[in-house]
Amino acid sequence: MLRGLRGRLVGALLFTNAVTLAVAAVLLLSPLESRLLKDEVENLQQQLRANRTTLTQLDASDVRAGSRRLQRATKVLKLRLGAEIIIVTADNRILAGTDVDRVDRFPEAGQALRTRHTVRTVTGSGASAIARVATPVTIDDVRVAAVAVRHLNDAGEAVAVVRQAFLVAAAISLLIALLLGLLLASRLAQRLRALRDSALRVAELGPVVEMRADTTRDEVGDLTRALVTMQDRLREQEQARRSFVATASHELRTPLSSLRVMLDLLRDDLEGDVPDLTDAREQVARADQQAGRLARLASDLLDLSRLDAGLPVRRELVDLAELTRAVAAEFEVHTGETGQELIVDDHAPARAMGDPGAIAQIVRIMLDNATRHGPPGGRIVASVSINAGRPSVAVRDDGPGIPPAERAHIFERFERGASTNSAPGFGLGLAIGRELATRMHAALTLDDGPGTSFRLTLPAAPSGDPRH
Repeated sequence: MLRGLRGRLVGALLFTNAVTLAVAAVLLLSPLESRLLKDEVENLQQQLRANRTTLTQLDASDVRAGSRRLQRATKVLKLRLGAEIIIVTADNRILAGTDVDRVDRFPEAGQALRTRHTVRTVTGSGASAIARVATPVTIDDVRVAAVAVRHLNDAGEAVAVVRQAFLVAAAISLLIALLLGLLLASRLAQRLRALRDSALRVAELGPVVEMRADTTRDEVGDLTRALVTMQDRLREQEQARRSFVATASHELRTPLSSLRVMLDLLRDDLEGDVPDLTDAREQVARADQQAGRLARLASDLLDLSRLDAGLPVRRELVDLAELTRAVAAEFEVHTGETGQELIVDDHAPARAMGDPGAIAQIVRIMLDNATRHGPPGGRIVASVSINAGRPSVAVRDDGPGIPPAERAHIFERFERGASTNSAPGFGLGLAIGRELATRMHAALTLDDGPGTSFRLTLPAAPSGDPRH
């Protein structure tokens, strides 16, 4: 017994095929029989009317019972029409006929004589159907009716042949439908079972299990390929999660270890007979730096978790020049300590669409990257401009730049250039900045040229805005 999806598919296919054949039989066989009967009667009528001259050539003296010429004429008509011929008067008397033993009455003859039109009737059905056609005939001014009687066996036989052929074709069609249904349903069930088994293995062993892609171009193949794509994404996310945890643990362990060492040294300095206050102050300052690193790392990790959670960003009008000046003001104290010169070039008015907080954070990341990796006493230029109709903010420093081999990876998480490994930071800022830019349909890119220059390109404000 067929069960499950395969049984339902085969049953549905057979049921649909059977219903279609039944409807076709009803719509074909019944009208076919009626049409064949009608065609035979019309053919008999046309033949009778066309051969009336056989009777009209007789004389008035031949229009009487027992006339040999009249009898011969009826036999000629019988041979030509393949039907029994009876000559009937207006008072329903039979003058001559090829079937002399008939005792039937022919009301069609009287009706044909009264209306002067051919009258036809069909009695019985199927193999017992009989057609009667009566047409008025004038023989030398004497009006009689010629009645043709024919058994409609040909129509019944034709319908029987068609019915038998239809039943054979229906049986063959159902058999083919059954075989095709079994083949297709079995193949579909096999593919679905393979998909189920793969899903169960993934659920049991995790996304490391390989799923074989289905190259068939149908819905099941699309589903399989979608699951393979999902598994690849899960595998990438799992790998990223493991790498994230390992890297974050390493980054946390380094400042925590340093902090513990500094606190131990500080305790030794303070517990001595003569406290070494100078060294203690140095240890406190270093511990404060490590605590700041931990705070920045915690802040970066929190930003990453928010990005991974898919929190929505706002979309509103932002004055880039004003925002860049405000963010640059936050770095005045730090640049004063390092001797760096921070210049804001905001002469080009530029308004963009985006999230003000996200844009400010990206500009802050670019400025922080420039102050940490730019040379002491160097220049840092934050410029606002419009490129190809889109507003942008660029931050350039006088540093050595980023080598070509590292440019493709500089925006990945925990990726730091070989030349910047000694500088503070965790390699998260640019990754956060690019993801924030992507959320706003913007772009954070690395420009070519001397030094290091990062550019944030944003969607332009609508032209209908009065402030644009």
